[in-house]
Amino acid sequence: MKTINLSRLLKNFSSGWVAITSDYKKVVASGKTLKEVSSKVGDEDVVLISASKNYRGYITAG
Repeated sequence: MKTINLSRLLKNFSSGWVAITSDYKKVVASGKTLKEVSSKVGDEDVVLISASKNYRGYITAG
């Protein structure tokens, strides 16, 4: 699996949840709770990530 640096894409999000496209190129929704973001994206093929002030060492499976 290829390593993807999401720090630029997620730099404006430090709390809550973020939905990004499955190609990891664009943020499509954000919100305070996972439920809120899930309802915004519906059936879109997205990756849901818990927002953080620091993404160093953050690992996710795609």
